[in-house]
Amino acid sequence: MHPNSPTWRSEYPHVLSHSHTTLHFQSPLAAKTRCALKQLIEQAPSAKRVSAPLACSESGLFTKREQLDSLKKKWRVQRGNPRSKGLYDWTIEELINTREATRRGARVAGLVGFGYSRSKLGLVQDLYLITELLDAHDDGLSKVRNDPSAVHSVIGAAFELLHDLHQRGISHMDLWAANVMLPRDDTRQPLAIDLENSFCVPTAFFSETLGFQFGFLYLREIYRYITEADFDACVDQALERYFPAIDRPAFDRVFAIAKHEDIGRLERREIFLKGTVPNAG
Repeated sequence: MHPNSPTWRSEYPHVLSHSHTTLHFQSPLAAKTRCALKQLIEQAPSAKRVSAPLACSESGLFTKREQLDSLKKKWRVQRGNPRSKGLYDWTIEELINTREATRRGARVAGLVGFGYSRSKLGLVQDLYLITELLDAHDDGLSKVRNDPSAVHSVIGAAFELLHDLHQRGISHMDLWAANVMLPRDDTRQPLAIDLENSFCVPTAFFSETLGFQFGFLYLREIYRYITEADFDACVDQALERYFPAIDRPAFDRVFAIAKHEDIGRLERREIFLKGTVPNAG
């Protein structure tokens, strides 16, 4: 469901309009938060994509702003059209997936608001995604870099989070250590961020998808802090605990590839949709 739909506007009914920008929120905004958002809108972005906490400590919000860098992309987003094979631009995909994960009560940084700015000609030129600020969490990659002995706890938290997301019907295809947010105390749980390359529908190739997810976690930096044999032992324990009914040969086939080969964003989707790894060497 595209963010232009009436359903989205009914779920996020509170509107902030300022300087050719319209932002939609689930709840009314405090005065200081509104002021900080207006300042954000007025700032010239320093890069194509800017991600940062909102400059208002009381708001507890994290903002992402992306400039649409081509007329083709602006027109496509304006009309609510996908790029190809039903896939929207990545920022729209992140909005859609984060909204759905939030709606299902999944352990993610919840979507608080979203919006867009328009040029003088009326075309969408900036997209905004606004989530909860996870200021009581640290990302798993930073934790293991600061304390390599924490690698097993980071891996364990990632596996448990993967299981919880699957329980909610969410397949996160970019869940590496930096996208696993770990709480600083025991009163909170690990959360996932950056859901642009995710699915919120069932797959006929669950074992292959899981094989990719486990292997991807190892390939993206974790391999620097643990031997492959030790990681494989952690995987065996996690499968026995969380996913005892998987097709192990199908899992192992993709897992072996994903541990050692960089599989691009679009190729990962083929694993979920077809159970195959394109161009696997």
